[in-house]
Amino acid sequence: MQIGKPSGDLISNPNLAPLVDIALVLVIIFMVTAPLLDVPSNIEVDLPKAATIEAKSQDNITLTLSPTGQAAINQNELPVARLGPALKEMVGRHPDRLVVIRADKQVTHKQILDLLGLAKKSGAKRIAIATVQRR
Repeated sequence: MQIGKPSGDLISNPNLAPLVDIALVLVIIFMVTAPLLDVPSNIEVDLPKAATIEAKSQDNITLTLSPTGQAAINQNELPVARLGPALKEMVGRHPDRLVVIRADKQVTHKQILDLLGLAKKSGAKRIAIATVQRR
């Protein structure tokens, strides 16, 4: 006497839920960690020029840095130590003006990041990096 279905007709479906869960967790881990990867390289590269350029405006506050370390705000040369207070004063008078960072291509990324941090600390809301239009 047999109760239920015969044992020869078993239909087994694999449970895919754990597999999908693991795959989604891996995708999330890769998405979170990918921006944190910093691949240092000793290879020197000549960075390309930008394809677009913003039109110059007389209302901009321009920070200029040369490869020799000379600095200027709106073509007024200043020692690098005085850039912070002078920029803070200028941004305080004109808080909505665009701060444009003009740096020679020989200037290191660290120096440019220092200028970006200086502009941010001074209260600048809009910051841009000047480039040369590709021809």
